Amino acid sequence: MCPFSLGQVGAASADVICFGIKVFLLIWIIFVPIAITARLEKIIKLLEDEGK
Repeated sequence: MCPFSLGQVGAASADVICFGIKVFLLIWIIFVPIAITARLEKIIKLLEDEGK
């Protein structure tokens, strides 16, 4: 079920677009925090090495 109306676009196309949005958001929710965490770990490690 699509939460928004796409006007003249057919129902099948609207379903495909909504499915694509859901997949994109799922990937975003899983991989972005992993990437941010890895980057923060590198920054922390560099700061610790710099302090020694």
